[in-house]
Amino acid sequence: MHKLFKHTVFVGRKAFFLPSCHSTNEVASELLSKKEQTNGMVIYTDYQTKGKGQRGNTWESDRSKNIMISMVLETSFVEPTDFFNLTIVASLAIQELLSEYLKDTVKIKWPNDLMYENKKIGGILIENYIRNNVIEWCIVGVGLNINQENFMEKRAISLANICGQQFDREELTGLLLQKVEAKYYQLKRGGVKQLWDAYLARLYWKDEIHVFQSRGQFFNGRIVGVAPTGKLKIELDEGELYFDFKELVFVR
Repeated sequence: MHKLFKHTVFVGRKAFFLPSCHSTNEVASELLSKKEQTNGMVIYTDYQTKGKGQRGNTWESDRSKNIMISMVLETSFVEPTDFFNLTIVASLAIQELLSEYLKDTVKIKWPNDLMYENKKIGGILIENYIRNNVIEWCIVGVGLNINQENFMEKRAISLANICGQQFDREELTGLLLQKVEAKYYQLKRGGVKQLWDAYLARLYWKDEIHVFQSRGQFFNGRIVGVAPTGKLKIELDEGELYFDFKELVFVR
């Protein structure tokens, strides 16, 4: 799985395949620190020894079974206050890719997971590089469960689990790069409202009553939206509250 990606304008035209590495995001970050990056540069691997997730979590993946990839994007046109737009671009690209095989059953769990029913099929880790109040570069790390059939984590699932067949990871990776590039161009051309509308329409648990936990307290609430700052907006009996990434746990 290390051929040239030919069906994009710039994403993946410069690609580094590593049989294994600590984390593709870490490799991308090292290249950025050395100023060796190009817009659309891709690092992907068959195995991560320390795959990173949100909140310091690790990403479980068997060797040569899934997609583990990081994309480096030039994002100086994105205002620092609009950083969540980059999460929207990545999550919509993945959701759209998976929907080609699973119809519209995949939802986006705020802020960075892709869910099939109540199981996790993918995740995103966004790392922004800001200088002089400009998001110069963004690393979009993606983990997608494709052909792995057994997981230690009971709430994980793969495309193979759902469809009962194995998939060509290279083909799916190429499609993913096309989807990311299309959403990137849409953002760059000013299609922010359309991206947000699509994101909110696919938001996991939106407009449903569920149990959440914050600061040790359990409560019932209903997700009604996301603020421009990326905070999740939840409606409670006593009013609406906003939660940051590390302030909320989805319970049931």
